[in-house]
Formats: sequence, structure tokens, C-alpha cells
Amino acid sequence: MYKFNMEPDKVVKISPSSLNLYLDCPRCFWLQMNKGVKRPKTPTSSLPNGIDLTLKVYFDHWRGKGGMPPLLKDNLPGRLLADRALISKFRSRTFQIFDNEVKAYFGGILDDALELSDGSIVPLDNKTRGFPPIEPHSSHIIQMSSYTWLLKESGFKTQNLAYLIYWFFNHKNFDLEKPLHFNVSVEELNTNPEFIQKTFRQAVLSLKEPTPPANLKCQFCPYRQGVTD
Repeated sequence: MYKFNMEPDKVVKISPSSLNLYLDCPRCFWLQMNKGVKRPKTPTSSLPNGIDLTLKVYFDHWRGKGGMPPLLKDNLPGRLLADRALISKFRSRTFQIFDNEVKAYFGGILDDALELSDGSIVPLDNKTRGFPPIEPHSSHIIQMSSYTWLLKESGFKTQNLAYLIYWFFNHKNFDLEKPLHFNVSVEELNTNPEFIQKTFRQAVLSLKEPTPPANLKCQFCPYRQGVTD
């Protein structure tokens, strides 16, 4: 019923993170995709990955017990998608579509999904923060819009909606008996899959062009003048 595409060797594949890179700096994107030259990585904490895996176990536990964790019951519409096999597919690198117009793949990895009352499936993503959230980052909007496009192109009934769940600390207001207790906030996003399709195709076509000029707003470009096509 649904279209899941297997990826052959040596075919361009773009993810939401690499699409965000293209929007941030076409030159850095070109160098990463065509030359394998990535932006330098800095040491990162393992805590976010550990929390991410813990939340997936938490969600999977409540998936079979009424469809919604108690902490989120009054903050989200519908229920967690009950189909465990489908959730497993959404969480894998094989959740992707092939765009025949530019002969390239686009794929992403979802945290989870909601099933709304009309049967629509919409993306759900967990974000951990050390402080109360202010507003969704632009990269998160691109990420969630990408998931909407993936769902649509894969044949699922969906809406231009997504939900971010922020798990965060509030050092100004917390229980001294439970200092590491997470606060929870839910953000509903309007997604734009048409923008993702358009930008994805532009990004793929840009890879066939000469190396883009240095981006004056990019903090990495000044150090890459020796890397050319």
C-alpha cells in the first residue's frame, strides 16, 4: 500500500539535516555531498542520545496502554500511532522517497507519530533542553516539514501539522526533592511540505554545478578557501 524505496549505491540521498545545511550554506553543502568535506565536529554529550532512547522506550510502553503517556494526555490530539511495525519503519534509515524529477532520494528518521481522529498521521518529535523553550528553531520547522513531505509522498494520509515536545529543566522553579525532573511543553507547528520539495530539488541540482562561492555569513567558509572543485 505504501511506497518504501530501497536505496541503490551511488545515488544522491538528502536528509532533513543536510537540507538544513544547504539552506544555511550552499557551499558547505556542496563540499560535504560532493567532496566528503564536512564541517568540523566538536565534542558532544551523550546525554541527549540517552534521553532520546529513554523517551522512545517510554512512548512504546504507553503505545499499548491507551495510546498516550499520562504526561501528554491533555496536551496532544489523537493518540500515538498504534502500528509498532510502522513506527519501527519510520525510525529507520529506509524511510525515504525517490524523486523521479531529480533522480535522488530524500529520507528522514522520525521519533514518533500521532494518529488524529480523522485517521491522519502527523510527525511527533522530542527535543531536550536545559532551559525553558522560547520558540521553535527554524531548523526544527524544516525538519518537521520534511517529515510531512515524506509521509505524503509515501502514500499516508496526513496534514500540514507536526508536534514538538520539549523536555526541559527550569532552574528558577523546580522541586528540590526532584532536581532533575523534566518539565514538558508541547508546540504545534504548521508545516510546509511544498517548500521542502522545492528546496530539495534545488539542492540536488546545485550539486551538478561548480563549487558555490564562499558564503560571507558562514563561519566555516573563510577557512575553506583551499577546497575547490
